[in-house]
Amino acid sequence: MPENSSPDSNVAGTPPLAPCIAVVGPANAGKTTLLHQLDEKLKPRLDSFLVLKGNPDGSGRYLYHSPELRNEPEFKKSAKGQWGDATVDRVCEWVIHGRSNLSLALLDFGGRHDDQTAAGNARMLRVCSHYLVVSRDQDPDGAAFWDVVCRGCGLIRLGWMRSLPLGGATPTVLDSGPAIHATFQVNVLPGNRVNDVVLAPLLDLLAGMAVPPDHTPYVNLHLPTDWRTEQIDGVAGQASKIAELASRTGVVVLGGAAPVWAYLAGLRCALEARGDARVFFFDPRQPERLVEIPASLGVSSGAAGAFPLEALSVTWAQDGALSFLQLKIITPDKFLPPVAAQNLAGAPAPLSAPTTAVALSGPGCPLWLFGAYARHLRTAGAGSLASWDGRMQSCVRIW
Repeated sequence: MPENSSPDSNVAGTPPLAPCIAVVGPANAGKTTLLHQLDEKLKPRLDSFLVLKGNPDGSGRYLYHSPELRNEPEFKKSAKGQWGDATVDRVCEWVIHGRSNLSLALLDFGGRHDDQTAAGNARMLRVCSHYLVVSRDQDPDGAAFWDVVCRGCGLIRLGWMRSLPLGGATPTVLDSGPAIHATFQVNVLPGNRVNDVVLAPLLDLLAGMAVPPDHTPYVNLHLPTDWRTEQIDGVAGQASKIAELASRTGVVVLGGAAPVWAYLAGLRCALEARGDARVFFFDPRQPERLVEIPASLGVSSGAAGAFPLEALSVTWAQDGALSFLQLKIITPDKFLPPVAAQNLAGAPAPLSAPTTAVALSGPGCPLWLFGAYARHLRTAGAGSLASWDGRMQSCVRIW
């Protein structure tokens, strides 16, 4: 197994940093599709890993699960961000915090490398530990170029995955170690097993590299398989534990890779057990790890680090009897700065809902932002609350 020789190693006496693997290669080589499949297949093996965004695209995950959105002209406009002055800083922070709080991190790296992006790319790569090259037949030199860039940043190569064109040859493992070389099919949908044989050695390698995470204990909402909506009422078997913690201690911490509506179900369970419970969402990308879901919004602390009101748009839209609260990050890269999580109670309180049946929508918004507005709306008298799910293209009822 490759050894982590990243230049940002921990000081003696502190837990080891988790590996972070940058997945690199030319644009449209299949990086995001490969990451989605690795994400799916790592779920049964690791409960503390995360795929981090290394660029402000914002559309890849939605398109993998809902490919029909490619034909929606408004979709990319709402999901895709642009590089801003702070984008590289945000990505570096996420990698550094993620490596401290997780067992393993994967970074979905952008495909552009030129005079404008070279310095920023080098900064982001140097906070990673390893890299995986993804190439395509039409641009072999582009992938070779990324290989040189990553080695120049001191990273260790885990493998080289070459994407096959639609209807191409059968995926094949060309070399199984120490670095893995293989071909894979890129035009696949969730659940497709055509690449299983070539992903198996890569998954073994990634799972073997994982380190014990150093994090605050939480009620783990991670499941080895996808969450189902029928698990909401019982919070996938965790309802009694959440209610007991809320009643006995008044504090509940929720964490783990799970959909927005799973977190909102846990929040609902805690507040039903104790209305004044302090509920925290674990976010490994944040410097403080835990983000408290405030009891109310629009509370100004008066501190220099107040909630960045200019970064968030909060508006109502009506769809029949259902009122949609639309949350939209309006920074150029559609990333919220860390000060937002640290001052969440200062987020703008929305006007009263047009109806008592409400739903939350916010592609790309963090879990804790949904939690804050869900709690606020329930306190304000919402009769029912749902969350829009981009994968299912429908609302999921929580309360």
